[in-house]
Amino acid sequence: MTLGSLWQLFERETKGWMVGGTVAVLVGVAVGLAPAMGYPGYGDAALEVLLPSLFLCLGGGYAVLFPGVRVTRITLHVVRDWKLYPPSGRVLWILAHATAVTGLAVCILTATTNPGVPGFLVWLFTGPYLALTGWAAALMGTAANIRLTGSEESLIAAAAQPG
Repeated sequence: MTLGSLWQLFERETKGWMVGGTVAVLVGVAVGLAPAMGYPGYGDAALEVLLPSLFLCLGGGYAVLFPGVRVTRITLHVVRDWKLYPPSGRVLWILAHATAVTGLAVCILTATTNPGVPGFLVWLFTGPYLALTGWAAALMGTAANIRLTGSEESLIAAAAQPG
């Protein structure tokens, strides 16, 4: 099962939300990174730049997460069924949690030198975390749906045979 074959199984509306949300997260991070890091020319991080970044990062992250979680028809058991999920979903799941841990570490480290910066950095890590988690949940959920459908079909076929 490849990433492309799983992508074909998503509904058109789900694809639109997930792609649009991913683009919004990337734009939000790009817009908010320079002022949050205090690059020359931005002075104190201007609220006019940071609020759109906040909206794009978090809004885009949730625009990916909710349709991604909605893809599956059953409860995902990520740890228990880890080996049953496609590698792309597992990589995205690990990358999402690595992003969250990295964001936490960066916020803690920057708080020691400049207490105002972590407040700006939180959504720059939260948006990508939500988006990655949404993509991972969608891929793993689609794989679980395929397993569920396949097992249901084999049970129905076995019950239909005389015997």
